[in-house]
Amino acid sequence: MVAAADTPSQAVYISFFDDAIAVLQTAAALERTALELCIDSAAENIDYLEVRWAPRLHLRNGLTVPEVIGAVLAGLAAAPIRAVAIVCAMRQHSVEENVALAREAGMFAGQGVVGFDLAGDEVRYPAPPHRPAFEAARAAGLRLTCHAGEAGEPSNVEDALNLGVERIAHGVTGARDPRIVERVRSEGVVLDLCPTANWKVKAVPSLAEHPLPRMGMSDDELKSCNETAYAARFG
Repeated sequence: MVAAADTPSQAVYISFFDDAIAVLQTAAALERTALELCIDSAAENIDYLEVRWAPRLHLRNGLTVPEVIGAVLAGLAAAPIRAVAIVCAMRQHSVEENVALAREAGMFAGQGVVGFDLAGDEVRYPAPPHRPAFEAARAAGLRLTCHAGEAGEPSNVEDALNLGVERIAHGVTGARDPRIVERVRSEGVVLDLCPTANWKVKAVPSLAEHPLPRMGMSDDELKSCNETAYAARFG
């Protein structure tokens, strides 16, 4: 699965996941894929992995959310490296669905699920309405992160900060506002950055113009990663 280099927007970029999701609709497929991801990661000398995925995208063939989470955790448990899961809610899903997801994910806290995330099209679906889902996840003992700042305005990053997250996936557009950059720093929020993805979704015009070198953050505050492997640990 490789997105085209010239992707016009984050929304189009996300659509490249559709084919993979279509074949990940059984417990066996989810378990096998989770295990193989860890095996491939071990071959690249990765010794710790946080797997983010959206369980509600795998319900087409009748699986329940707990069955989806259980299948992925079974694959991770069999892995040759330490691997944990971060459950993603999707911005386009209803608040009620995401609150239910947070509670179901919380049932697996301490059993392999370590965090709760919100992902999806930032431009069409703002984060603030999903505050109740984050509150439910926090109450269940999960750590909080949010995809934000890869499309739209810098305020998207502040919206994520206002949800009480410890990490933000990307956060690139926030670099346009020094006040938001300072808030990220002062609150100790880690940015998980993927410069290649940021370029492909047009969050930055080119890799050479990526704001990463200008953000003035320490290695502990800023993690540069590939598209699916994040380095700052929750587990």
